[in-house]
Amino acid sequence: MSSESPAPLRRLLGYMSEEPVGYAVGALLTLGYAAVFQLIPLTVRSIVAALDTPEVSAPIWRLVVISVVFAVFRMSSRIVMFRVGRQIEFRIRNDYFSHLQRLPQSFFHRHRTGDLMSRAVNDINSIRLFLGMGLLNVIQTPVLYVGALGVMLTIDPWMTMIVFGPYPLVIFVSRVFGRRMFAANLAGQEQLGRVSTLVHENASGVLVVRSYSLEERESARFEKENRTLFRRMMRVGFINISMQSSIGVLPATASALVLLAGGSAVTSGRLSQEDLWVFWIYIGMLIFPTMMLGFVISIAQRGFAALQRLGEILDTVPSIRDRPDRVDLEEIRGSVCLRGLSFRYPGARPEDALHEVSLEVAVGETIGIVGPVGSGKSTLVSVVPRLLEVPDGQVLIDGIDVNRVPIVLLRSSIAMVPQDSFLFSTSLTENIRFGKPDASMEEIREAARRAHVLEDVEEFPDGFETQVGERGVTLSGGQRQRIALARALILDPAILILDDSLSSVDHATEKAILDDLASAAAGRTCFIVAHRISAVRNANRIVVLEAGRVTAVGSHEELKTADGFYARLWERQKLEDEISSMQGSRVAGREDVA
Repeated sequence: MSSESPAPLRRLLGYMSEEPVGYAVGALLTLGYAAVFQLIPLTVRSIVAALDTPEVSAPIWRLVVISVVFAVFRMSSRIVMFRVGRQIEFRIRNDYFSHLQRLPQSFFHRHRTGDLMSRAVNDINSIRLFLGMGLLNVIQTPVLYVGALGVMLTIDPWMTMIVFGPYPLVIFVSRVFGRRMFAANLAGQEQLGRVSTLVHENASGVLVVRSYSLEERESARFEKENRTLFRRMMRVGFINISMQSSIGVLPATASALVLLAGGSAVTSGRLSQEDLWVFWIYIGMLIFPTMMLGFVISIAQRGFAALQRLGEILDTVPSIRDRPDRVDLEEIRGSVCLRGLSFRYPGARPEDALHEVSLEVAVGETIGIVGPVGSGKSTLVSVVPRLLEVPDGQVLIDGIDVNRVPIVLLRSSIAMVPQDSFLFSTSLTENIRFGKPDASMEEIREAARRAHVLEDVEEFPDGFETQVGERGVTLSGGQRQRIALARALILDPAILILDDSLSSVDHATEKAILDDLASAAAGRTCFIVAHRISAVRNANRIVVLEAGRVTAVGSHEELKTADGFYARLWERQKLEDEISSMQGSRVAGREDVA
């Protein structure tokens, strides 16, 4: 998976090229703004020259009109440029989110959720700020300076040189502070990502934190990261203030030189008073654009740092994607073949998560998968919908290499209910029809019935419109699992994968669900991962995984009499059930006596 980023400037120009009209209109309005900018000092010059004459009212009214036009051009140029910045921000954020949807699970194992969220919000905001306010000033400031330079040269070249003498120091100041600003902004944004991750983890795991009474420890941990963020952002602020203060000295220096040299020139008669006013007004009007140079340098460095961080994600090439040699299929029937499948998680332990696993699954067959914790059960079922990267020729769907099956067709033909039973922060209706947005209410109710959660839903005051909260926090573990199962069943998939998705359901409900699935599973291939043998005992075949290897395959009757993990698990669970039954009988007997 490649993550080599192109230059941030190249990426920026690519997005800017998508808004040629906006930038052209913005540039024209900015040029108009700069042109009117030059008229204000010249009009003031006319007013000063006509102060003792009856004609003074004409230049005053002209100044009023010019000021209004100046304000209109200024406001219009900002509206256009800011809108363009927002448009590009919209596109970048959409591209970022769409790209995340295409990245494999292995990518999310290496990147923290909070950091990805920080890039989606804070970094893209920094880019938008540069594309709006930043580029506006990049366009207008040179034009204002060039226009002012031209006008002043026609009045007095020597005074012009005195006025602009200090300004070349801007280049020196920019070079001195620019690199430091980039490094400081990059460090600050990376630390902001860490703080965002910490907040996200604690908000998601609030029950764990409180259950272990670790509020103070987590607060101390957050304070440490937040203090680091404070120091880094203070460094950004210090560099920014130092740069702007250094640049701000230049207009003050020019003002002092104009008063000194200009006063002498007026006294000697070489320069008129109205011309001195022109130079003085230009210096005053150029103070804000000059001060903005420091701001532009700051937001430009912040924007380029954000582009670099964003590029690390956008330039990650999805390792799981449709290949040029893909096979165009109309449908998937559901046969699965594993041929010596070996898989190892990148950066994990040196041992294989799966080692030389071979298995033939016919269309409509139900396969149970059991094994100790960490034996590779979830990994095995994750390769079927191609959620993990596997070598060519080791996983076949309907006799075709899974890497050559179109991803959309493959995953739309498979419904997988994972262990964590993730639910979205919306209504039960929207959660159940998540994979089939156009599902009718009758289909939603039927899926809930088959998942044996319909009665629970009807007991809620708002029924299917009940809001489940973040990750389904308002529901019990068993209810979450059954809602997730209903979400899978509504798709009517060719392959159904239940990854220990009934672990929080009681035995009676589990049996009812499995019986219903068996009666409706004609022609559907089923994989059932479970720790309880009751969930897999009726499967056509049961696969036993230990340390990533298949150690046994057979029916329940065959495996329970063979020496091995399955037989030991069967005996232990049978004993646990007997003890539980005896305890239940004792409780019932006491109640009868009472």
